[in-house]
Amino acid sequence: MTVKEELIKEISQTPDFLIQEVLNFLLFIKNRFKQRVSENKTGDFTDTLASQSFLNFIDDVSSQIPQSEWEKLPSDMSKNLDYYLYGSPKSEE
Repeated sequence: MTVKEELIKEISQTPDFLIQEVLNFLLFIKNRFKQRVSENKTGDFTDTLASQSFLNFIDDVSSQIPQSEWEKLPSDMSKNLDYYLYGSPKSEE
């Protein structure tokens, strides 16, 4: 199964509110990629992107999200991730 096929399968089993969040993130990343490509004069952007660590990339992206958006996330998100993603029973520990 290709990555695209696996993604389509997962999307078909995902609630609409979560699909909207994933779509927003994908559009954000695509837009950011286009901006970096247009800013890069040397044409070595793909090499630079590949060499950049994933965690640094995530840190960079997350630093651009306003604090007000972070505050909208539930305080127990890490403990009850399955509840928020899939509707599993919520852990009350």
